[in-house]
Amino acid sequence: MKADVSSAKLNEIAERVWSMVLGLPLTPAKCDPGRAEASAFVLGRVTISGTWQGSVTLGCSPALARRAAGAMFGKPPAEADPGDIRDALGELTNMVGGNFKTLLKGDCRLSVPDVVDVVPYAEVKPAPVEHLWFECEGGLVILNVLEASTGRSRTT
Repeated sequence: MKADVSSAKLNEIAERVWSMVLGLPLTPAKCDPGRAEASAFVLGRVTISGTWQGSVTLGCSPALARRAAGAMFGKPPAEADPGDIRDALGELTNMVGGNFKTLLKGDCRLSVPDVVDVVPYAEVKPAPVEHLWFECEGGLVILNVLEASTGRSRTT
């Protein structure tokens, strides 16, 4: 079964989660791998199994990941430790993935999020150019939904 979810709906999900949880605005942006902020990403991923199978990947630039952790846990960004950053990005990924899952037909289950601390741009899978891009307070956020049966990104 294919997921028929538009990029506009994915944008709405990401913007709503980011705003509600962190109180930070998320604005769609043009894919620009040449930006300094795009050199590496902290990545969260959840998989969805059942009637629809695939994954949702959410990542952000390391400085923004630290700011997000500070906002989520009510502390200055400088005091957010690596565990806080992983927990914050894992929760954001879980919320975005969960909201996406509600749009799917049939019985689907969401995995526990897996977070990778820092991934160089060239090693992000699927490639960041296949993600939706957002700006947030000078940092970057990327979002991708990948359908397992087709191997096709839903965000391009």
